[in-house]
Amino acid sequence: MIPSQKPDGERHFIDWTIAALGIILAVLLFLLVRQYQTLRREAIISARESWLMSALKKHPYLTANDASAIRSWMTFDYLNKLFNLPPQYLKTQLAIPDPAYPTLTISKFAKDIHETPSSTLQATQDAVRQYLAKPIPANASST
Repeated sequence: MIPSQKPDGERHFIDWTIAALGIILAVLLFLLVRQYQTLRREAIISARESWLMSALKKHPYLTANDASAIRSWMTFDYLNKLFNLPPQYLKTQLAIPDPAYPTLTISKFAKDIHETPSSTLQATQDAVRQYLAKPIPANASST
């Protein structure tokens, strides 16, 4: 018995579909590489990959000296975890009324309050430094 052959029209359709998907994949890969290069050039990816990873390997939480590494793409939840801050600390310090807190990014918060992203970023860095610079009470370290 001879196995059934697909008609030529159907075979051409499958070939063209595979070719089209291959072209779409190539275009998407090109766009991915271009976007990656843009992020590297603007130091967004390198900031995440270099300082964060090296800092987390040295100690579990960052210090007041590391507050300058905060970027406007970061969310307040991310900062709370990264710097071991109380969940409501930045909301109180920066008077954030947005119900999206803590998943709100610094740049989105700046836009909402009609401030420049750089001034809001600086205020956030200062608030983190202020919290981390507080001395640890003497009785807290003795057990």
